[in-house]
Amino acid sequence: MYNDIFQAINLSKNYGNISVLKEVNMTIHQGEIYGLIGENGAGKTTLMKIIGNLVRPTRGSISLFGQTDIDLMNQERKKIGYLIEIPALYSELSARDNLEFYCRIMNITDKKTINEVLHIVSLEDIENKKVGEFSLGMRQRLGLAIALINNPEFLVLDEPINGLDAVGISQIREILIKLAKENDVAVLISSHILSELQLLATKYGFIHKGRMLQEISAEDLIETEGKYISIVPSNHLLAKQILKDNFNIKVIDGDKNGEIRIPNGAFTLEEIISVLIRSKVEILSVSTHYTTLEDYFLNLIEGDN
Repeated sequence: MYNDIFQAINLSKNYGNISVLKEVNMTIHQGEIYGLIGENGAGKTTLMKIIGNLVRPTRGSISLFGQTDIDLMNQERKKIGYLIEIPALYSELSARDNLEFYCRIMNITDKKTINEVLHIVSLEDIENKKVGEFSLGMRQRLGLAIALINNPEFLVLDEPINGLDAVGISQIREILIKLAKENDVAVLISSHILSELQLLATKYGFIHKGRMLQEISAEDLIETEGKYISIVPSNHLLAKQILKDNFNIKVIDGDKNGEIRIPNGAFTLEEIISVLIRSKVEILSVSTHYTTLEDYFLNLIEGDN
């Protein structure tokens, strides 16, 4: 029995003199929803193409379902469902006809599978409509249906919620969470909507300029970095100095005018307010927040630069 669905060890990919991936190390476990976060050109899609054997790495190695042999990994790839970049769909065919085409390619004979995936992605009511008449969001949902047609144990999804409205995004989130929890399906997903990944992923990998900056579980992110106290004092500079003198903590200027952010640490909100009040600093507002994935990622990039 395998627990590591995918592992990359010192994985690098060059196109000529351009390094797209630089000694990437990462691990995806069974039942894990792994949010891959990075800017455009960071190497996310290249990494996914390596998993699908669409691109060969320059250096390093990977394993799939515990296998490292090339032929055995190609056999294991039958357990993977892909949605990488724009799904390959036939515009003159209906949604059902597209799925039947992919079933023939994959030697899937059970027609109930098509009905099941159409229901999962909420396309059963328009299954006979030509794909050429589909919106971008509908095409994305059909692409996800194709990724699910082989009942995969590992889903590789590049921007799967692209073009979806709020309802569609919520539906995809529910589908993926259910697959991970009930069927132990591993999911690798990238998205520019980091607020959605924060609701979905159980683990994050932050990639920047081809390098994996950090892997961290969603639980550890909240526990160690996620929480901060936001204070808007009457005297911004004085309040920062008082906090530094009394607690020796790093204080960050927030987004709002005059806001101070204090990272989660050993001091409680009550202790911080008490010190400021004793120093006659009026507090205009105070609240507790969780750091967003975007904030965390931007801080990682800043440190890397």
